[in-house]
Amino acid sequence: MTMSSGNGISFYMPRYDFTVRARWLERNARLIGVLKAAVPTQAIFSHVVVSGQTVGAVTRIRYDGPGVMVPRVFGSVFFYQPSQKINLCYGEITESATVNQFAEVIQEDLDALRDLGSKVWADTVANPVRHVVQVNIQEW
Repeated sequence: MTMSSGNGISFYMPRYDFTVRARWLERNARLIGVLKAAVPTQAIFSHVVVSGQTVGAVTRIRYDGPGVMVPRVFGSVFFYQPSQKINLCYGEITESATVNQFAEVIQEDLDALRDLGSKVWADTVANPVRHVVQVNIQEW
């Protein structure tokens, strides 16, 4: 399956007023088809606490197909099926589990990705006053 429309997926956070974009990876075309059919959508970002520097958007997206499992790296965008989350890895990884990667943050948005991760960490985990971090997810 060739990716015919759209370069990838984007994440816009009104609270921070910036966007992080990720390019589709054709090797995971089946999952990408499900995601394309489900966007645009809105979700809430949270921060993982066990597996390293990763933020995730809990969605209503269901995907029960096969995964294209690869090692997680900085800039990976992957779908975690058990909790229906779209995750973005913005830094250090503290576990070796493979992930169902479907996109990769583009080079020019890597600094914004780091900023997103640190802001979500501060707003949802570190600070005593928590904030809701809404994200608008769409194809770009």
